[in-house]
Amino acid sequence: MRDVPQMIHHSTQTGKNTKIGIYSIVGYPEKEGKCVKIEQNCEIGNHVTIYPGVKIMNDVSIGDYSCIDEDAVIGNNVCIERYSYIGKKVVIGDSTLVLYRAEIYEGAKIGKHCRIGGFVAENTIIGDYVTMFGKLIHSFRDPTHWDGGEKPPIIDNYVVVGFDAVIIGKIKISHHVYIAAGAIVSKDIPPYSIVYGTNKIIPISEWKGDIKKSKFWRWQE
Repeated sequence: MRDVPQMIHHSTQTGKNTKIGIYSIVGYPEKEGKCVKIEQNCEIGNHVTIYPGVKIMNDVSIGDYSCIDEDAVIGNNVCIERYSYIGKKVVIGDSTLVLYRAEIYEGAKIGKHCRIGGFVAENTIIGDYVTMFGKLIHSFRDPTHWDGGEKPPIIDNYVVVGFDAVIIGKIKISHHVYIAAGAIVSKDIPPYSIVYGTNKIIPISEWKGDIKKSKFWRWQE
């Protein structure tokens, strides 16, 4: 690995069959007591930055030009596509796909078997088997405080957030909820619901479209 331009801190621990692409920076800037740990069979792309304290489990793929910030934990069999940003102390569960140019900010926790695109605000909690193509953001009710201590959205298991939908503030999206593309959601959503427009909620039992027939509503662990 030393015959190509890289900056890999000497404390970095890598498992068997792990490859790190050219022009990647791993383990810098140096932090006392922190090192990067990358397990077996991982593919780290070109121009990737991995900060100290990051832990990457087995069979992980990280696309070119991505950034993994301090103390993040990336689970087994995770794929992070190109130009993605994973913030400090983010945890990503096993077999999750992080889509092209996704932004996941500090302290967010992502479950297993998810597909995550778009924007995920700090400390957001996302359950298992979630597809998220929208934006999960804070309400930012006090603009004088950049980190005003606002609690983030919580997304339960088996949720779909459609393209360009916006989930705002301290709300809970229950399991088996489908949020349509472009929807704006600022209140709690009960299970087995479809959401569209601005906070328009309809139980799946009353929906007349084809999506009612989807196996999504019967998914379970």
